[in-house]
Amino acid sequence: FDWVADNVWMNADSNHGFKMIGVGKLVARELAGQGLPDELKPFRFDRFEKGTTFGSGTTNSPWV
Repeated sequence: FDWVADNVWMNADSNHGFKMIGVGKLVARELAGQGLPDELKPFRFDRFEKGTTFGSGTTNSPWV
């Protein structure tokens, strides 16, 4: 969940769109200029540049 270009926001999904319903309100806050909610910060694209992830090797989502 991040800006990818000027005026372009991306919700990257792994083809399980029904799960995206839960983040809609959070994304709307960012798009309305209220700042990025803490719940979405671990999913920013800059996490790759920073080398940060969340969880551990034993989490259910080791790809993040």
